[in-house]
Amino acid sequence: MAEDDKGRRSLLETVKVPLIFSFAMGFVAGFVTLITASGGTDNVARLDLALIVFGIAFIATLLVISMLHLASRENPEHLAEGSGVNRNSEELYRQQVAKRREDARRRRADEAAQARRDAGESEDGEEPTYGRRDDRR
Repeated sequence: MAEDDKGRRSLLETVKVPLIFSFAMGFVAGFVTLITASGGTDNVARLDLALIVFGIAFIATLLVISMLHLASRENPEHLAEGSGVNRNSEELYRQQVAKRREDARRRRADEAAQARRDAGESEDGEEPTYGRRDDRR
């Protein structure tokens, strides 16, 4: 099993940075909505719309950051080793292709040898055995 680092992780590896960034993006979106939704200085500020936009922007930004963080992580090397579902499928595929090619080559060679025997040719490349008895059969 992989060793767990009990030491203190950096600020970038913790949850604090994505939360702070998401809060900042939500605050900017909420503030812009608060200013623009009122329609000018004569009208009442729309705090309800600002809070709704803040929540949506906060959640959407946090979701995007978390998905990008998960997508950028590399798989540990120990997952590619072993047997069963962790086996290297490319190596297995290459072995199966090589086996099929060898079987096809043997089948073609056997068919060619059978065709030569049916035609009366000797397998050694000597002259044909037309009309002669072949003791090797």
